[in-house]
Amino acid sequence: MKTYLSLSAILMIFTWNLSFGNPLNDAYLQAMSTEISKLYQAASVEELQKSANAFQRISTMNPSEWLPDYYAAWAYANMGFRSQGSAQDKDNYFAQAKKLADKAAQVSPNNSEIVAMQGYITMGELSVDPGSRGQHLSPVAMQTFGKAINLNRTNPRAILLMAQMEYGMAQFFGQGPEKACGLILSSLELFKKEAATVKNNSIEPLWGEDYAKGLYQELCGN
Repeated sequence: MKTYLSLSAILMIFTWNLSFGNPLNDAYLQAMSTEISKLYQAASVEELQKSANAFQRISTMNPSEWLPDYYAAWAYANMGFRSQGSAQDKDNYFAQAKKLADKAAQVSPNNSEIVAMQGYITMGELSVDPGSRGQHLSPVAMQTFGKAINLNRTNPRAILLMAQMEYGMAQFFGQGPEKACGLILSSLELFKKEAATVKNNSIEPLWGEDYAKGLYQELCGN
């Protein structure tokens, strides 16, 4: 009788979900959509910290999802880039970002978006002290972006971030921005395709197109 009741309960829940949707999933999607919107508009370290905290709370409630930790990592990485504090302060932000990106990677291994984020964080660590960290971290960042591109050659963010590294390397060796500009153009084409296929209210990573346009105008003169 106990087994029969358990099976009946499972069947009722399954039938209810088919008829009315999954309230837990709907709550997750609604919370993510709300916080992603706030994150895109965050203009200060304080606002980014609020976003990071919110995504970490969502992650605690949804440990099988990789996106909450991904966005929390992105928020912390941007805090590192925007912070006006000491090198130690920036390193602390990037260390937290790295911890969250690695956590997301445990949930979703070999995910191009997460690997690109890990490269973005490495680029941030490099930016804290390019003079002493460039020789060691530049190849690490390049390799990480290369891995992200190989995992998904249609990921515009991976290609855009690789373009940034290529431009930095070109500057260091006194070369022109041609290779970086070509990569930015490729990313812009992929951003267009992404925008044409994305579903309404998607919570997948979609950031980067406006930055790519600005970077192309700044570096490539068009």
